[in-house]
Amino acid sequence: MPSGFAAWVRDQIAARGYQSPEEAARALGVYPSQMLQWTRISRSPTPQVLWRVAALFDAPVQEVLIAAGFMTEEENRPLSPTRMSLQQLSNKQILDEIRRRTSGDVGGPPIPVCVEGVLHAPGSLPTAFVSNAVGRPCAATSP
Repeated sequence: MPSGFAAWVRDQIAARGYQSPEEAARALGVYPSQMLQWTRISRSPTPQVLWRVAALFDAPVQEVLIAAGFMTEEENRPLSPTRMSLQQLSNKQILDEIRRRTSGDVGGPPIPVCVEGVLHAPGSLPTAFVSNAVGRPCAATSP
């Protein structure tokens, strides 16, 4: 059974006037098979997929997180002045929370994330990345 995320992706395709997931995929620059997978996915996608889909559809990340079931509408509302709103959290803080919530997921181990050139992997120290040429892989260095 498709997830709330899959329904959200289908709604985004329709709202933008695309006639099919394949048409949306070509217009957005992704493989049609990938777009079809997103419209049929039965479990919550990985954080990387969430960020990519948010960027492709130019949607707030919080909206995609809600559709994928990682947070609720209530969690996205502004909180009291003494508590932090999700809009005030950094990308790293949001991804850390996703990792915390999915740590028991059978989909695999938590996913390392690169934020502003620093790789954050659960259970390890952050690793800074440097690149000496555009388009070439970065080399890990100790911070």
